[in-house]
Amino acid sequence: MRFALLGADPDSLRLARAALAEGHELAWLGDASPADAAALRPAVALRPAEAWRDLLDDRAADAVILGRGSVGATDRSERLQELVRLQRPVLAVFPLVPDVLAYFVADMTRRERHALLWHFNPLRESAWWQWAQRCVAEGHPRLGPVQQVVAAREATDRGKDDVEQRFAQDVEPLDRVVGGLDRIGAHGADNQGGYAALAVHLVGRSRLPVRWSVGPPIGGPGLEVALVGERGREAARFDPEGRLVARWLETPAGRESWEAQPDEDPAVGAWRNFVAAFHAAPGTTGSRDDDWSSALHAMELTDSIEISLRKSRMIDVHQQQLTEHMAFKGTMAALGCGVLLAAPPLLLLAGWAAGLVGLPIAAYWPHALLALLAMFLAVQVVPKLL
Repeated sequence: MRFALLGADPDSLRLARAALAEGHELAWLGDASPADAAALRPAVALRPAEAWRDLLDDRAADAVILGRGSVGATDRSERLQELVRLQRPVLAVFPLVPDVLAYFVADMTRRERHALLWHFNPLRESAWWQWAQRCVAEGHPRLGPVQQVVAAREATDRGKDDVEQRFAQDVEPLDRVVGGLDRIGAHGADNQGGYAALAVHLVGRSRLPVRWSVGPPIGGPGLEVALVGERGREAARFDPEGRLVARWLETPAGRESWEAQPDEDPAVGAWRNFVAAFHAAPGTTGSRDDDWSSALHAMELTDSIEISLRKSRMIDVHQQQLTEHMAFKGTMAALGCGVLLAAPPLLLLAGWAAGLVGLPIAAYWPHALLALLAMFLAVQVVPKLL
């Protein structure tokens, strides 16, 4: 496969190195520093950030690895929307942008155009999450039923944007483990809105509580996840790159540690799955059609943190899908409110002004309003007839 790398960052560079190691060809490289480009040893010239529209032509590359690069969130969102609209296969880093609306729009477009759009979250690639999901569903073989899941993220950078990015990456596999999360409550923000000591409580359809928190890197940067059962807890630790590095069991009898099976580079597994989806039957998105939907829901949960903090309570998060039909209905509803709000006073003003100059049209403004509303309703009916 001939692939392009648009936007260099640690995750997109990992994906590019994994693709090269798997024998694929780097056909286009843009929005990367000269040092990052030299590390990939490409056979193509480094393109500037504004040259990204070359990739809208499917002859430039077969697929695109989309990273954050040097541009702002608005430009990254535009890149994503245009590539998906033209059905270019995309493997994007996660989270690519902080705005959840961009994920909604991309999800709507990929569904309607049957585009291949996947994301790379290094944390979720570990096989440990599948084990945790079985323990939640069937009970831990040694600890009994799992009663709660506790996740602690240790990080050096704990600004608002950094914490939200880490939470989005962490909550996606947690969401799968417990079978879906749809309620969230956050607390711990300081008076200036900082997230350095943020704690989040989540509940899903299984009613199993999940707790996530962020703190200083006492044990080193990474994520520690614990399954708390009736007779103890099993914990796993992941390094900043998403690899499983340690596992242990804690019971009243003491602590039992065992060597964790080393995970392969998460980027390798993600790239292989993406290639498999690329070679699947035309018009399908491979074996994981819910891949982008999973990213979207993680961003919905992340976006709800600030709302929960503002309201100081648990809030419901309803996973929704945006479609062109829903967007049209929303637009027409907004326009209808505008027509009802503005048309009557404007027509009355026009009738009064016409009366001042001697034009007897004031008596006809109700008819004009009725005609305007009839035209507005007709516009909503037309799409149903096409």
